[in-house]
Amino acid sequence: MKKTLITVALAAMLGTSALAEDFDNTTIKLTAKTDDYSISIKDKKTGATEFHLRGDVGPIDTTVKWMRDGSVDNYALKGEKKQKLPTGPLYVGAHAELTFGDSYNTDTRTVDLEPYVGVEHAFGKVTPFAEVGYTWQSTTDDVIDFDRNSSYIEFGAKYALSEKVDMKLKVKEKRDVDFNNPGDMNAELGLTFKF
Repeated sequence: MKKTLITVALAAMLGTSALAEDFDNTTIKLTAKTDDYSISIKDKKTGATEFHLRGDVGPIDTTVKWMRDGSVDNYALKGEKKQKLPTGPLYVGAHAELTFGDSYNTDTRTVDLEPYVGVEHAFGKVTPFAEVGYTWQSTTDDVIDFDRNSSYIEFGAKYALSEKVDMKLKVKEKRDVDFNNPGDMNAELGLTFKF
């Protein structure tokens, strides 16, 4: 366990300095996970910090987020369902997310609907993946009036450091509604500790 923690610490330090210069934002995410729930903290290059509490509500993976940037507190409620297809390494999923807080008022609180499709396959301890998704967005002022908002491309890999510790590196690039005009490119290094 001691060697695993040293490896994790080195990977986090090296990953952060190597990624920080090439991306618009970099994030370190630490997660403690059990069979029923998980707690995560994200620390971003922008200075913002996120806390996530995840658990299952029936068949839906439900997450509560608290995002703090200086003295500004924002929140989000997210429900997600992901399903691996029976043939091959493909998966599909979708999530809905309500965002609100200090940065929002009645007209600007947002509701996002985001379907996605991806592919992942394990090669020993390494599981590379790639995913594309599309976002429709409305505001709570008119919650049924959804407009096309954006798209994204995401890729990366997960590595099993041990039976109890996983490391995941992912890169996400935002795109416009036609999957053109690359926007911000964000990198995240995640470490998950299973209990």
